[in-house]
Amino acid sequence: MHDPIARFSRNLLCYGQDIHAVADAAEAAPRDAQLNAFAAATALFGMTPASHEAADPYLDRAQSAANGRAERALVEAVQAWRANDRPAAIVHFRRRLELRPDDLATSKLCQLLHLDLGDFAGMADTIETILPHHRGNHYVIGQLAFALEEAGEPQRAADFARRAVDQAQAADADDPWSIHALLHVHHRRGERAAIIALVRRHAPLWERCGTFMALHAWWHAALAMLDLDDLDGALAVYDAHIGTSDPACVQSLVARVSLLERLRLRGVDVRDRWPALETALGQRAADGINGFLDVHYAYGLARTGAVAEARAAIEGLDGLASAAARALVDHASGNHDAAACALAALRPLLVRLGGSHEQRQLYELIELDAALAAGRCEQALALLRDGGAARPAWQDRLEAELLTGERPARRA
Repeated sequence: MHDPIARFSRNLLCYGQDIHAVADAAEAAPRDAQLNAFAAATALFGMTPASHEAADPYLDRAQSAANGRAERALVEAVQAWRANDRPAAIVHFRRRLELRPDDLATSKLCQLLHLDLGDFAGMADTIETILPHHRGNHYVIGQLAFALEEAGEPQRAADFARRAVDQAQAADADDPWSIHALLHVHHRRGERAAIIALVRRHAPLWERCGTFMALHAWWHAALAMLDLDDLDGALAVYDAHIGTSDPACVQSLVARVSLLERLRLRGVDVRDRWPALETALGQRAADGINGFLDVHYAYGLARTGAVAEARAAIEGLDGLASAAARALVDHASGNHDAAACALAALRPLLVRLGGSHEQRQLYELIELDAALAAGRCEQALALLRDGGAARPAWQDRLEAELLTGERPARRA
């Protein structure tokens, strides 16, 4: 594929390993505004201070070279993203899509920023706006499926996800995001065996993906195993696919913290696995670039035993991220009553930190554990009942224990 923008778009849509090739192409074409804007966006994916600074030379060149409304909209979107103004970035990306509805790289970037903000209705609206131009495109259909699932339209999400997966298979095309959307549909319906089977069936595809998708698919499988009480299987997935992932990738750190804590909450002894994360988490804990990442960094750092360092990092955070991180670190340090109280108050707000429904469930699981440890049985029961009909069997058992007055065992 000789067109570097087409190559970038394909790698972005396929979560390919060659996505950073756009940076070399941009270096060779300093007067190409689009190429340099996309190179800057790729740097921003790193979500670290250093990666954000690396975006600046590309943005400078893109701004100087931008010509026409579509190019200027793209450059202004990435500039707003660099300035950590995601709502403004989305406005500019959508303006770009009005002018260039064929630009699937922009639609994907816009979707990721909607996800960062927890704006799932907006995410769905953005994709539905360009759908008439892409009726047969499985990449667009898969993006819409994920957006609809997160926006609370499970039946439409299921229909679009299956359509996208079928079309990608018929075209013999890699489309991991559409499969990922179907994984979310299965999670919402409690179809956990289907999740594990789907991840295993597409194991060769995950090997062709970059770090995030390669580990994230297996993360979904591990969650399903935990819900099916296959604790050994979930731990094996962690050791084989999550714990071996590149710690320089921030999504790797988040996946490790998230899965280790879920394992711990189910009584699996993972104390020997936390220390390996301390250095990387300590380096990232004060970044303040993304609230979803920040709360995971702080919590994971506290779980390694570096509670003082975690609390110091929280001092540099703002608003909701600061409050959520403080509550989570209270839980990690054994201040369960404070954690349970704070997390209950924050619960309706945490969606604004971003992340998918499945990723955000970690907050509820920690709140449940804090409530149990603090003797807040009514709070625990309310959380369990919010799980609906698709909740796992272990939560049914826990509710029965609470209703019969049996005190659940403390976590390891």
